[in-house]
Amino acid sequence: MYRNPCTILKSAALVLAGALLPASLAAQAAPFSDSLLGQVRALERAQRGERPLAVHVMKIVESAGPLANYVAGADSQRVPSCFPVFQIRWRDRWIVVDAGLDRETITRFYGATNRLTYWPDRYDRLQAALRDADHVVLTHEHLDHAVGVTRGPYFRQVAAKTLLTAEQMQALLDPPSRGIIRLGADTAALFPTLRYDRLFPLAPGVVLIKAPGHTPGAQFVYVRLASGREILLAGDIAWQTEGLATGRQKPDVTVRSLGEDSVAVRAQLDWVRRVFEEGAVSVVLSHDSRSLDALVARGTLVNDFDLALP
Repeated sequence: MYRNPCTILKSAALVLAGALLPASLAAQAAPFSDSLLGQVRALERAQRGERPLAVHVMKIVESAGPLANYVAGADSQRVPSCFPVFQIRWRDRWIVVDAGLDRETITRFYGATNRLTYWPDRYDRLQAALRDADHVVLTHEHLDHAVGVTRGPYFRQVAAKTLLTAEQMQALLDPPSRGIIRLGADTAALFPTLRYDRLFPLAPGVVLIKAPGHTPGAQFVYVRLASGREILLAGDIAWQTEGLATGRQKPDVTVRSLGEDSVAVRAQLDWVRRVFEEGAVSVVLSHDSRSLDALVARGTLVNDFDLALP
């Protein structure tokens, strides 16, 4: 069941103005302190309504490369990498997290002779999922996460329910790096803009966590399922689990080319690493294909999207 984005934007204002304001200010003062997970959980518990049943994952693109390309100081063993999208699924509705990229974008940015494996049928399923979603959110504004909402057969329908944060909108209007596509002002006007301080309750069981650093508009998505299982969609805070487990960031040349704020990323990576090591929350990294497969095998994630509507 689709909810008007205006309702979401009004609820954001209520969060900032209401009883949750002290926690929000505390989060702003020390955004990635040890108290943050407790604040996220408290905000999630304060929401009323049915919790989601599962988080689904679908890989749109897969490739491989040396681990050293993804983790500073790593060796040259080849590891698989992927560009996935996620579906937070309730019994009768869903939210899509990230929007993938199409063949045209792959050719444009990776060259006509690229060795990426691309599944056009999955991209078509993604477009249908975007069209029928309650909401769409992006972990960040890089092209492999955002292109799917900027054009396609259902563009206007998708744009109307894609909640771009103010920081994501600004980056898309004036890209700070090559990895972010440019939106024209007329196109950007079709997207609702979501403004929030540090934490935002998007839906029962779902909390957004602002995490600028990898890009200006980066954010994490915390999910608590009806079963009680907790999942953190951590986007590109690390590209492989080896980086998360060791606390090592991406190679310096990559950090510079992406324009990452390495100080901010360090604080966020350390926090996500602590969450990962505690084990109560399953951390999902967008590009670690092996980790995604393992999470599916354990039942933490469900492979492929469920597009059935009641």
